[in-house]
Amino acid sequence: MMSLRRKRGHGITLLMPFRANEGDTRFRAFDWLLRYYKHHLPSAEIIVGTDFNTPFSKTTAFNNARAEAHGDILVLIDADCYIDPKVILHCAKEIRRERRRGYRLWYIPYRKFYRLTEVASDRVLDSNPTRPHRFPVPPDKDDVENPFAASHGHWWGALIQIMPAEAYDIVGGCDPRFLGWGGEDVAFMRAVDTLYCKHKTTRNQVLHLWHPIVKTEWNLRMWEGQSSARDNDALANRYYAAFGDPKRMRNLVGEYHVED
Repeated sequence: MMSLRRKRGHGITLLMPFRANEGDTRFRAFDWLLRYYKHHLPSAEIIVGTDFNTPFSKTTAFNNARAEAHGDILVLIDADCYIDPKVILHCAKEIRRERRRGYRLWYIPYRKFYRLTEVASDRVLDSNPTRPHRFPVPPDKDDVENPFAASHGHWWGALIQIMPAEAYDIVGGCDPRFLGWGGEDVAFMRAVDTLYCKHKTTRNQVLHLWHPIVKTEWNLRMWEGQSSARDNDALANRYYAAFGDPKRMRNLVGEYHVED
């Protein structure tokens, strides 16, 4: 059975997985977002988790960050996720309120997911993170890559998940067998939905900051050093098959463990 180092506290902790060189396009967005969340969530703890293997494992980075976290509310947030911090504060407040009443609650905190274009992302990154460039709800069509796919992200748990720390620990952390791009968000969402409680959404939007995408195998997205996207797909499909069946899900997550 998995175990995680548990640290008690009362606060919000952002877990942000990241690895890139300072000159990379991804680093520019990461650096801006780090300053943005530090300013607008001044009492929050922000822990950047990383993984030094190739290909990069975002799930391992999350687990590494979780081991250092003190907050009672965890925000699993990608390093290219641009969301109003008020949404995070609202979800944390609701989770705590329900906890006091003896109920479980966690969030995929949006219903509309938009991928900003390179030009629109540059407007964000060129602005001061203390007075950031904001977009209307929804953004102008010229600012997003595919406005017709805006509602799909929350189906897969993409970009951001907000939960009490005990939900993360009950599942046993993220599955470190996901290597490279794809499948890890939806797998963890289904695990938490099955072993903790079904998530809720909010009537908000989330924005994805642009960065170059490498597509190789069958035009699927790949990360550096990733030889195949099929392994991640196969593992994610196992989570889909175990969804809603606690015993089967527990056996699946029991195949890996996170060391203290």
